[in-house]
Amino acid sequence: MAPTALLAVALAGCGVTTTDVIDVGQPATGAKRQGEVNSAEAKLYFMSPTGVTQVTRQAKAKLGAEDAIALLLDGPDEDQRVRGLYTDVPKMKGEVHVTTGTLRVSIQMPFNVLRLTPVSKAQFVCTAAANEVPRGRQIHDVKVELSGGGFVISDLVCDSNNAFPAGKLPTPAPSR
Repeated sequence: MAPTALLAVALAGCGVTTTDVIDVGQPATGAKRQGEVNSAEAKLYFMSPTGVTQVTRQAKAKLGAEDAIALLLDGPDEDQRVRGLYTDVPKMKGEVHVTTGTLRVSIQMPFNVLRLTPVSKAQFVCTAAANEVPRGRQIHDVKVELSGGGFVISDLVCDSNNAFPAGKLPTPAPSR
């Protein structure tokens, strides 16, 4: 018997059957190098069923942290909501002010920042940092400060879609 025919007989007898397409979550997205900025998009961080996730929103020009935070405060657009994205950022009664410097972003809110959830902190920190990271630098090189309600949380960085104090970035365990 020819090898092809033998293989066909073997597979037919093992119970392998055809299946329909199975929907198992978010579509794959292309990987971009850190610090590689498309000048016509904003990077926003929203909640998804699998955790905090980055999405891009097209823009007419390069957006910095200030414009990106304004978009974050507006929440997910209709297409993003249909995909199951939502925000944990509280509604603000008053203005949010964003100032930037070299590898630094400061966000002042009319809200006690100690009441922000870990998810909303990650949304603010990662959105601000992702839109201010210079070419050739990593997102966690940008330090973000959140202030409001008489409190300040300094030197937060975004890593793995979460906000951490700069000195306490998670490190991989040594391999054995």
